[in-house]
Parts: sequence; structure tokens; C-alpha cells
Amino acid sequence: MRVVIVCDPGHVDGGASKVAITSARGLADAGIAVDYICASGPFAPELTHPCIRLHCLNIGSVWAQTNPVAAATQGVWNGGARNQLEAILRTLPRNDTVVHFHQWTKSFSPSVLEVPSRLGLPAVISLHDYFLACPTGLYYRFPDAVPCSLTPMSGACLVTRCDSRNSLYKTVRVARQVATAKALGEAGEALSILSVSPFAERTIGSFIPRVHPRFMVRSPIDIAKRDAVPVVDNKQFVFVGRMTGEKGVRQFAAAARQSGLPATFVGDGPLLGEIQAMAGSIHCTGWLDRGGVDAMLRQARALVFPSTWFETGGLVVLEALARGIPVLVSRATAAADFVADGVNGFLIDPHDGLALQGHMQALTDDGEAGRMGRQAYERYWADPQTLDAHVTNLCLVYRTILAGRSGKASAA
Repeated sequence: MRVVIVCDPGHVDGGASKVAITSARGLADAGIAVDYICASGPFAPELTHPCIRLHCLNIGSVWAQTNPVAAATQGVWNGGARNQLEAILRTLPRNDTVVHFHQWTKSFSPSVLEVPSRLGLPAVISLHDYFLACPTGLYYRFPDAVPCSLTPMSGACLVTRCDSRNSLYKTVRVARQVATAKALGEAGEALSILSVSPFAERTIGSFIPRVHPRFMVRSPIDIAKRDAVPVVDNKQFVFVGRMTGEKGVRQFAAAARQSGLPATFVGDGPLLGEIQAMAGSIHCTGWLDRGGVDAMLRQARALVFPSTWFETGGLVVLEALARGIPVLVSRATAAADFVADGVNGFLIDPHDGLALQGHMQALTDDGEAGRMGRQAYERYWADPQTLDAHVTNLCLVYRTILAGRSGKASAA
């Protein structure tokens, strides 16, 4: 079996690319041949492996385009990316190759989604976000800072101001959604949908045509079992992620300032400068590499995950639990599934700042923090979400897809 992984970057720039790279390495370690195709480099060091062939198409992100017309054109339908991907896929065997799309909206565009089916190759696409149905990808109303409740691409959706920028961007995103629907229609049942959590499937699954076969495989965390973090010796409440409004960073910063508790923000994004300017008990590190994030988490009293959008995963929550760190997690995310409220952490309503402050204050008690830390560690390692388990489940999906394709070919 050969697996082709398609992802905008060749390095980690967020949750989707992290899963793509971790999966590629896990598959390679299991002896499976992998082709990793990205639009832009550099490549993460984890992708250096004798079973992984690397392909970089040298296509910049739409956000790097200085010409707005060129950016819009690339975002809606990147014909060059489609042709380059097709040239690579044509060289691969037809009988045992599966193409797996992870992230494709920043550089590749919807044009690539129907390429495998035209070449007779089965494909699967991970639901790291909601771009298969929702124009903005997050199913979220940015001006109101609340999740959306409309049917994507309905009349109400089209006239609603929900984009993070302006109505012109929304128009381009709608055009891209039309192109996405076209690509999905052309791919048909040859393109399967892989949900990364039951939460993601419940949120958006009904808006994706049922012709596409459905699977569910949770994303992995590649972390070895070590001694639990001694949280009672630590003071920092830590956030790790992209610094954007929908991630709830403003709410966390406000809670930290009002409670006077130390907060560390690990990440980068448009709100980094705003949060840095708050100073006081707030510290921003910018984005850190894997080792830097690990070192920061070992200084954590608790992890705060305050997203206000319907986040599909939340791997950092699992990473914290695996280290024995209590978590404060938004109920509006898939990560809430990992939290027993009051046991290994607290569930929070994303806009309830007073409740967040109260839970942070509760964790300043050494007895409470120590108890929750122990529960976090014991409950995670009783049923760990390991890379080996992810690879096993992923290979089962791939083989099911290939078997179904072979069955159709035999019947024909």
C-alpha cells in the first residue's frame, strides 16, 4: 500500500499540518510507503525517512499574494496546483494507492480534490475544519464572535455578514465554496470523508453529501509516557495555539488580568501584539518548536483551551492531560469530550469570563491542582490516543477504501 498525503505546508503551522506530518511519520515507521506533497516548504525534520518521498510544488499561500485578483483566483481554483498534483499521481500504481488530503485551502484550492478520481485513485479528506461545507471554514460568525447556526450556502448564509474581514472576502469564499461543491460532485463516492471526532461529524456532517463514504479516526498525539508534571510547583496558566479571536485568547487574557494570575500565551497570529501589550501578569512567547512547547507545558499549572468556535480537535488538550496537567476547556469544542468536569479539569462556557476566573482561582489550591493533575494523568494513560493506535485505525480505513474500489472494479 502507498499513501499520498497532500497538505499545504511541509512543516507544522497548525493542527491540521501537525496531524498530516505525524501521520506520515507513523505510517512510514510502520513500513508503509508515503508520498508527502506540499505546496510550500520547508519540510519538517520528522518527514526525513527512507519510506517517505517528499514533493514540494513551490506554490505560495494565497495570503502571500500582493495582487488581490491573483489571490482570489488562486483561492477559488488553482489550475497550476491541479496540474502539478496530477503529474505526480500519474506516476503511482493504481491498484494500491490512496490519496489523503489534510489541508488544501491556503495554497492548493478545491481544484485538487477531484484529481485522484479522474485518475482512478481513491481519496479521503480529513475534517480538520468545515471548509467542505462552510465558506469561512469555521462555521462561525466572526462579527458576533459566536458559532453559526445557519445552513451553509443557504440564502440566509449568503446575506449574513460572518467573515473575519469584510463582505468582499465573503464573496470570494462563496465562490470557492461553489468550486468545492463542484469538485466534490465530480469526485463522487471515490472521495471519502474522515472525521477526526464525533463532534466534528455532528456539527457539519449533515451538510456534506452522503454519497461520500464516512469514517472516523481520532488524531494522534506523539508523546512518550513520562513522569507527570509536578503542577503544584508551577504557577502558569498556559494557552497554546493560534492567536485569533475565535480561539478565545481575549477572554483568557481578561480573566488572567482580572484575577491577577500569571498567564503564558504560546503561539502567533493577528492578536499577538494586542495580548503582548497587556503585559502585567501576561507573557507571550510567540510560536515555539516542539521542544519549546514541551518545556513550557512542564511549567504549567493548568492548560486553558477557551475556543469560541466549534473546534474539531484540540490535540494540545490531550498533550496536557498526558503530562498530568489539569485543563480548562470550552464546551463548544471536540476537546470537551476528554474532560470529566471537576475531575481532570473544568468545562467552561466560552463567553463566561467570571466562571473562567473562578476555575483558575480554584486551581491555585495545591490540593485541588494536585488531585486533578493525578486524574488527568491516570485517565489519559488508561486509554492513550497514541500514534500506533492512530496508524492502525488509519490503515484499516485505507484498506477498506481499497477493498471497496477493488470490489467495484471486479463487478464491472
